[in-house]
Amino acid sequence: MNHRNYPAGNFTLRSLLFAIVPSYVFPALMSGISGIILQKSDLIQASYTTIGISSLLSTLLSFLILWQLELKQILVSQKLLRSLVIILFMMSLGVLITWILQLQSEYFNITFSAFLGATILTIRQPIKNYRNERN
Repeated sequence: MNHRNYPAGNFTLRSLLFAIVPSYVFPALMSGISGIILQKSDLIQASYTTIGISSLLSTLLSFLILWQLELKQILVSQKLLRSLVIILFMMSLGVLITWILQLQSEYFNITFSAFLGATILTIRQPIKNYRNERN
């Protein structure tokens, strides 16, 4: 199947930026403000490192996976299944990275941020079904 005839769809550099910028900024702000209110310097530092970065990476990888699913027309009409698979994959990846890098103290932050990044993107990002279009 030749994918070159398909338009860019919903996966452009602009849509990528609209996905990844908020995925870093909002979790970092949310946890940073909580750290300031609770006067927890470790939470403030984690907000812009492990929390923000893991959410950003999860969103970026989820975006790339969704893009490939659209190109290959896999799970195009099964939004719930597609979202669950990607969310579980991102959370598993977060757990694996936490274990490999021995960041047990950041286990919750990384896993939950990966969950948030993948969930928000997979629910919001539309995928186009090209099989229903006539050439």
